[in-house]
Amino acid sequence: MAHMNRIMLIQYLIDKNGYSTYLEIGSQRGESLLPIKCRKKIAVDPCFLLKNKDKLKACFQNYTNFNNKYFEMTSDDFFLNRKSFLNNLGKLEIVFIDGLHTFSASLKDALNSLEYLDDNGTIVMHDCFPPHKAAATKGDNAAEVISRKHTIKGWTGEWCGDTWKTIVYLKHKYSSQLDIQVLNNDYGIGIIKYKIDTILDLNIDYDLVNKIDKLNYEDLINKPQEMISLVDEIKYENY
Repeated sequence: MAHMNRIMLIQYLIDKNGYSTYLEIGSQRGESLLPIKCRKKIAVDPCFLLKNKDKLKACFQNYTNFNNKYFEMTSDDFFLNRKSFLNNLGKLEIVFIDGLHTFSASLKDALNSLEYLDDNGTIVMHDCFPPHKAAATKGDNAAEVISRKHTIKGWTGEWCGDTWKTIVYLKHKYSSQLDIQVLNNDYGIGIIKYKIDTILDLNIDYDLVNKIDKLNYEDLINKPQEMISLVDEIKYENY
């Protein structure tokens, strides 16, 4: 299972742990959402590119898609304005974060997800280990980065942004409370779990944010194990 991609890993975690509640942040085309089998799936994206016929077809290919809930809004709006839905839903057992590929956005998504995460739940985060410097280009969003692609040396069309800094932040602030690793597959798959039953201080430490935001891609590449706990394989029995 060394070459497991994000969809395979998420399904493995669902099957192994008996998870029944899955939240996906950044579900635009449903590429990961629709193949995954889980009893309750919630998708959040400000601009879905899924037509009704695509959703219907997916239901017959994977019966669990009949229960999908779609929220066409930003993840910030979802967590701010859908608190009653989340509270009625119960704890989130598995969350996949693949929204806006910026430090700021991914950090907020992670902290908001941790607020509702079950003690035995898992957060999976995509794009935590960019394959090259161009893919780690900072930008407001994909469209903004693509608009200046001709000025980005080595641009290949792959964009992970600086999502990886969220892993650095979580490792620094919650080293004794969270178990964090990044699997060196599929642009870096972050895996975040609670080490202990605890209540986290989820307020953003802006001094730490500013310190981490000064890091660059060379810092990551020089010390990937130290920075993001990069591993070539995970011990699946631990998850």
